[in-house]
Amino acid sequence: MKKMKKGLLSVIVIIGVFVLTACSMSAKEQKVSYEKEEKGVKIVLTYYAKGDKVTKQTSENIIPYSAMGVKSAEEAKERLKDVLKSYNDIKGVKDELTYGEDAVTEKVEIDYTVVDMKKAKELVGVSTDGGDISKGISLKNSIKLLEDQGYKEKK
Repeated sequence: MKKMKKGLLSVIVIIGVFVLTACSMSAKEQKVSYEKEEKGVKIVLTYYAKGDKVTKQTSENIIPYSAMGVKSAEEAKERLKDVLKSYNDIKGVKDELTYGEDAVTEKVEIDYTVVDMKKAKELVGVSTDGGDISKGISLKNSIKLLEDQGYKEKK
C-alpha cells in the first residue's frame, strides 16, 4: 500500500511538471512578421502574441514622396502632421516619422495591453481581425487577414 501511494504520488508529480511546463510554454511570446510592397510603399507588420492573443503590433512603412503626391520632406511633414498627432494622442500608440531624401519612414507601435481599441480603430490605416475585439486581437485571424491581402511572411 505504501509503495502504491509513493508510485501514485510520483505519477502525480510528473503529470504536474508536464502541465506546468506546457502552460509556461504556451505563455511564451511569439513574433511573426509579414511584408508587402504596393504602389512603391513597403510595409512590414510584426505581431507579438502570447498564444493566439496579440499583445503588440509594430509596423514600418517606407513611403516614397511620389506615392504621397508630394515632392519634398517639407510637403510630406505638412501632409502628415495631423495623422502623426492623432496616433500619438492615444495611450498605447506611438508613431514616429523620419524624413529622408526621397521617402518618409514611419514606425508605429500599438501596445494592445493598454490601448483604447475604440479610439485606435478610428485611426487611418488601423484595421482589426474582424472578431470581437473586446476579447483581444487574434493572431490566427490577423495572419489570415494579412495573407488574404497579399502579405507574405518575412523570414
